[in-house]
Amino acid sequence: MMKHITLLILSLMFTFACTSVQAKDEGLYFGASVGSASIEQSGSDADLGDFDFNENDFAWKLFGGYQFSGLLAIEAGYVDLGSPSDSRGSVDPYGLDVFAVAGIPLGPVRVFGKLGGIYWDADLEYIGKNISNDGLDLAAGIGLEFELGSIAVRGEVEYFDILDQTWMYTVGATITF
Repeated sequence: MMKHITLLILSLMFTFACTSVQAKDEGLYFGASVGSASIEQSGSDADLGDFDFNENDFAWKLFGGYQFSGLLAIEAGYVDLGSPSDSRGSVDPYGLDVFAVAGIPLGPVRVFGKLGGIYWDADLEYIGKNISNDGLDLAAGIGLEFELGSIAVRGEVEYFDILDQTWMYTVGATITF
């Protein structure tokens, strides 16, 4: 049993060390993604009273970055989180984000995680009253990327600490130069 575990660990170490496994193109890249954003906000306000908002809408983003190796990149982008609404109001959030991205290449597939921040602005219209809010908050995400040379298709889930909480689910593509 111990012999099998040792063999498995050595095999994994060899696989991660192979240059063919770290096939991610290095350099400048640009991409676009589309999907859905889920926005939650609740609380109490002197102007609005008690409120509860939990809606989804179409979302998209444009981004670019620099891939230093198959393991590390830096990425920045613009996100439009849609304009979700319900019978009492709507919110229109968007932002600029910056991430450090760490990935594990597994052949043509790369699993990645990202951590950074987002500067956001949201205009809220609720029961006929308008409120604008903005901030600089935490942003994080995980994803999976399928690479075909300099072109890649990616799917990801991102969390933004906007309002109470905002989640973005997207599918997109990148091209590396």
